[in-house]
Amino acid sequence: MTNRSAGRAVGIIPVREADILVDGQPRMLGGQPLLAYTVRAGLDAALVDRVVVSTEGRGAADLARALGADVPFLRPAELARPGVTIWQVLRHCVQWLAEQEGDRFDTVVLLETSHPVRPVGLVDRVVEALRSSDCDSVLTAQEERHAFWLQTPSGEIQQVGAAGDATRDGRLPLFREAAGLACASRTSVVFEGLGPGRNVGLVPVRSWFGLIDTQDPFGLLVAETLLSAMAEGAVPAGEQFVGIPR
Repeated sequence: MTNRSAGRAVGIIPVREADILVDGQPRMLGGQPLLAYTVRAGLDAALVDRVVVSTEGRGAADLARALGADVPFLRPAELARPGVTIWQVLRHCVQWLAEQEGDRFDTVVLLETSHPVRPVGLVDRVVEALRSSDCDSVLTAQEERHAFWLQTPSGEIQQVGAAGDATRDGRLPLFREAAGLACASRTSVVFEGLGPGRNVGLVPVRSWFGLIDTQDPFGLLVAETLLSAMAEGAVPAGEQFVGIPR
């Protein structure tokens, strides 16, 4: 098969069937399948050429196809077991697409269903940030200017990143990784299957809503509360999210 050019990006959504189906039915959020929000984020991104769901389950595959994603294969069971890294799953997907379909990409975009609330345009911003830099990967992260502390192995408590008398505006920002929202990596890095590489860039996400994580016990409740608030017009002006109408 032919190489259908470089300069293209594939959005990969890795899911285990148990994460998006309950008793064979879609796990719902705000009247839509939870998976729908992440598929829509990929499909709406101008810089993503193809959206592929990697799953081991036929029910999850059928749902993904109904939502508009490609599911060209079922992931091998050994790659759906606990302990398998996301990078192993991404590598399997890009290798399968290249070897079985001749479809090759220069950029791989990770999108995870556990982060359903994405600001409009975020995925494209991450892809553009990667392509305009020499980074191996660019991922989303929450910017923090609060005071943080850590406990050393000896039990000592130390402040992180700033002197104790620094004001919030005077502190250097810290960043909490939120790569499940969007992480763009060069395909050469993904083929290594070990992680995002050594040269990593960040796209800060300052909206708290973008960090909702449905793997947290209260994540779905928080997401449902956000949707209800948006329906009532209670979300601050300027906040717009993929797949969630205002």
